[in-house]
Amino acid sequence: MKVLMIIESLRDGGKQRRMVELLRVLSVSKKYEVMVLFLKNSVHYEEIYNLPGVQTFYLERRFRSDPRVFYSFVHEARKFEPDLVHAWGGLPAVVALPYVLLYRKPFVNGMIANSRLKLFSPEWFRVKCTFPFSDVIISNSEIGLKVYKVPGRKKRLIRNGINFDRIVHQSSGKDVRDRLGIHGDKKIVGMVATIDWRKNFPMYVNAALSVLKKRNDTLFFVVGDGPDKEKIEAMVPEEKKHHFFFTGKIRNVEEIVSLFDVGVLASYGEGTSNSLLEYMLFEKPVVATNVFGINEVVEDGVNGYLVAHDNFMEMGMKISKLLDDTTLAVKMGKEGRKTVESRYSIDQMVAGYENIYEEVIRL
Repeated sequence: MKVLMIIESLRDGGKQRRMVELLRVLSVSKKYEVMVLFLKNSVHYEEIYNLPGVQTFYLERRFRSDPRVFYSFVHEARKFEPDLVHAWGGLPAVVALPYVLLYRKPFVNGMIANSRLKLFSPEWFRVKCTFPFSDVIISNSEIGLKVYKVPGRKKRLIRNGINFDRIVHQSSGKDVRDRLGIHGDKKIVGMVATIDWRKNFPMYVNAALSVLKKRNDTLFFVVGDGPDKEKIEAMVPEEKKHHFFFTGKIRNVEEIVSLFDVGVLASYGEGTSNSLLEYMLFEKPVVATNVFGINEVVEDGVNGYLVAHDNFMEMGMKISKLLDDTTLAVKMGKEGRKTVESRYSIDQMVAGYENIYEEVIRL
């Protein structure tokens, strides 16, 4: 089976990670031949270039709305002659659409990866353009299917899959702490996310500052990069800066997550968050906002705590409770690991995609 995938970039991100994890499995099967076209020359997952049976091609654009990208897509697709087209995102779905219609190819639309869709936004228009011509529309969360109003016969849910190998061959916690210059028995709280308005880092920082009013033994990690990084750094008072660690963009996020005593996610909304799944994979208790997507993963009081998205004081209190009660933190961490193992394995994710590919080929 020849599968043509298109994605906006190969940068670090949840969507990109899901695609690469899927390709790792498909590449060892002689059943599949895959071509991946991408629209931005931003590459984090360089391992994709070494996967057998996987070709890659950058569809160069001189400017964002360069119409020649449609011709480039058709040109590469005609050479590859796929059995189906799988778009990972709204803009990729639009770029793929003319080829899909001209050559009547089965079309898998995987553009839903969040729980918010603003009326008349670019993504809203992409939905209107592509949904009528999609054979299957995939979301990684129940709320995503509902918010995007996916027609019943087209909607499919495939939850994220986490690669359990990520916890193998990690450096010891002591080695990582030494490398980062963390000495003593400091507690570590962390949030892993792109630093932009959607992830609500101001809530996380304010919660951290509320914790630091009562204890002086905790470091708060901000793991990631993004357009609001300088603004978030500026929120930290000078006398508290030594309690905050901004990593910037890093490759081995797992090493940092392995250090956490508590993992935090303060988003306004999610599809299914890879950060949450990584915390749980490493048996870290979670404190997160009680919003769509997140509350499909976190069961309040079982594998973590859910707090209102505008209540940083409650978030701070729940973080403090887990830091104070090691027995409770360990228990929640183990429940989180069970959640990942039972619902978010790579095997179930790959099987979901393979079933859909077989389905659309038969249509």
